[in-house]
Amino acid sequence: MAAARKGEDIAGGAQGGGLSIGARLAIATLAVLGLVSGLVYYEVSRRELAALVAAKTTAATMVADLLAESLAAPLDFGDAEAIATELAHLDANPEVSCAAVWAGDSAVPVAKISEACDASALPSEAQLGGAVAYADRVELARVVRARGKAVGKARIVFSLARENAAFTESRDRIFWLAVLLAVGTAAVLVGVARRQIVLPLARLVDAAGRVARGDLTARVAVVSEDEIGQLGGAFNRMSAALAERERELALATRRTRDLLDHMHQAILAFDAEGRVVGEASAEARAFFGEHLEGAKIKEVLYGGVPEHDVDAQAFAEWLELAFDVPLADWQEMAKLAPKELKVTRPDGTTLPLEAEFRPIDKDGRVDRIMLLATDMSDVRRLEQTVEAQVEEHARRMAAMRRLVAGGAHLFVTFTERAREELTACIAAIGPAPGDLPRPALDATFRRAHTMRSEARAFDLRTLEAALGVVEDLLSQLRERAQATPGDGATFTGAVHDRLLAALQRADDAVLVAREDFVEVSPVGRAALDQMTVQRSDVEEALALAAAAEHDDALGRAVKKLAARRFGESTATLLDMTPAWAEREKKQVMLDVTGRDVRVPPALARVLPGVLVHLVKNAVAHGIETPLERTREGKEPVGTVRVGAKSTDRGPLVTVEDDGRGLDEEHILARAREMGVAGPASEAVFEAGLTTRAEPGEVAGHGVGLDAVREELAGCGYTVRAETRQGRGTTYVLAPRDGAPVE
Repeated sequence: MAAARKGEDIAGGAQGGGLSIGARLAIATLAVLGLVSGLVYYEVSRRELAALVAAKTTAATMVADLLAESLAAPLDFGDAEAIATELAHLDANPEVSCAAVWAGDSAVPVAKISEACDASALPSEAQLGGAVAYADRVELARVVRARGKAVGKARIVFSLARENAAFTESRDRIFWLAVLLAVGTAAVLVGVARRQIVLPLARLVDAAGRVARGDLTARVAVVSEDEIGQLGGAFNRMSAALAERERELALATRRTRDLLDHMHQAILAFDAEGRVVGEASAEARAFFGEHLEGAKIKEVLYGGVPEHDVDAQAFAEWLELAFDVPLADWQEMAKLAPKELKVTRPDGTTLPLEAEFRPIDKDGRVDRIMLLATDMSDVRRLEQTVEAQVEEHARRMAAMRRLVAGGAHLFVTFTERAREELTACIAAIGPAPGDLPRPALDATFRRAHTMRSEARAFDLRTLEAALGVVEDLLSQLRERAQATPGDGATFTGAVHDRLLAALQRADDAVLVAREDFVEVSPVGRAALDQMTVQRSDVEEALALAAAAEHDDALGRAVKKLAARRFGESTATLLDMTPAWAEREKKQVMLDVTGRDVRVPPALARVLPGVLVHLVKNAVAHGIETPLERTREGKEPVGTVRVGAKSTDRGPLVTVEDDGRGLDEEHILARAREMGVAGPASEAVFEAGLTTRAEPGEVAGHGVGLDAVREELAGCGYTVRAETRQGRGTTYVLAPRDGAPVE
């Protein structure tokens, strides 16, 4: 198409630029005929005038000779009257303008006519016997002789007025005849030239323009066998050959394009000037844009990168050398070419391509270079998926190894308790849609929220994600229950199915986590039942002691054997606290004391989740940002201290931070909105109470402290908050007065 447009421009320029051949031929014809006619006019006019003057001179000579003979006797005898008579006869001739006669050697004429002329001047010796023609007259001088001797001289002037008038009339006729001859001849010649040359050439130019615009069916009529006819025949044969060639090229191009398109690669070629030439594959047009012909290959591949980009500069340098390399050394040159490209597509997306450059030789040298680019998006996505799976598996295995090394019992306890809690949640939801009472809804929500927090502490992301879905759905149901009258919420079929599916995924995630734990354990599946002593034996001993109501040394020994070290309940906090702080854009250090304090079995089951809630709450609500702490004169890094100490009634656990303290005014305001009375240190444990406008990733749902109170109440413990404005908050976990501690 570009060639067709170029040809159209050329044809149009030939037609519209300057004078046509017909006009130039007409001008040339008129110029030649005008010159010839001028020359003919000049020559004929000159000859006509010469003929008239010659005739007048001949007649004048005869008259002059006769006058000389007639004056011989009168001059010889001195007869003045006879001389006057002869001049009078001459004066009667209208052609004679003046005349004079001299006797002997006298300088004074004896007779003359027409005083106005200068014929009275005595003729010189050179003038005697001849005739002199002027523009308006002819002058003749004669020597008059009688009896063999000169007796006088005569001078006659003849006017050329009549001849000049006749010449003027003849000259006008000659001029117009010459003009008519020139115009007529030019008209005939131009007409013949137009019919025989100009019009056939115009038809040929028009047909050439149609061919240039892509109409290869254009032909010209051949009506003669002369050179113009031969030219028309040659054009017709050329047009037919072009049509056949275009058809073959189109067929070859279509085959090439089909071949390129079926290769599912971006294929294009570029020349030594770095411009794309020839046909490109459909993939190339999809990757780099539709308009590739003539585009700079560097702009195609690196158009969206800065000019100083290292890869773009390296490619430009490679391009300068690639066409000068002998074909035998191409493999070495190809190793220096870019192997991977990142191309920004027209829609703005980045496309990873694997590139291969191949030479196209001509006469033993690199004429063009072909680029074959393969879309590696699917391969990269697959690699990323595999890599993510490998990383996820490695992460899970690393987490399990940490648990095997220092928190096996804690993890096993969590998984067993998680399965129990999930079973309880599934039972509360029920097998079919229906109504869920508000207490059951709140209990299910607390279970999901607590398990999610513990799952995050154990880095069980799949379990955390599944429980996150459960928590979000239950949160929506709670909001709906609060907004509508009644004692609970009603499930729709879709919500019910999504809840059960999420709970099932959570249960499956727990089973997978247990299997991962077994996989990394050096003792295999026995790790699920391994403690310092066999857990089953300890639990059996506890059951026997409880059944026999042993409160003696044996019973206390069994309870002591079943107790867990406080440090086990804090194992995951050491890793997770910095992560929670980072999410809150804070810096927090965790300090654990009393690691060897024994924790009763009932408290040990719930203590890890309780500590997760309290530490997260301290990080999210208590500790300030580094900038705020610096303004308050504190160290940028906040501290959360988790400790335990033994008492006669059981361990006393504290979680203390050095943050801002409870915002009692805000807490009381939120409590009044909820209809809750009491001091801020008690209201803070109410379900749904939070001082955050929007829930955060770490805290802010109004569930954590409520869950802490509920969990501790189930094992005979209480929790209270002690706050110091601007200095921090301490949560104290202590046995409930009068409650047995097991």
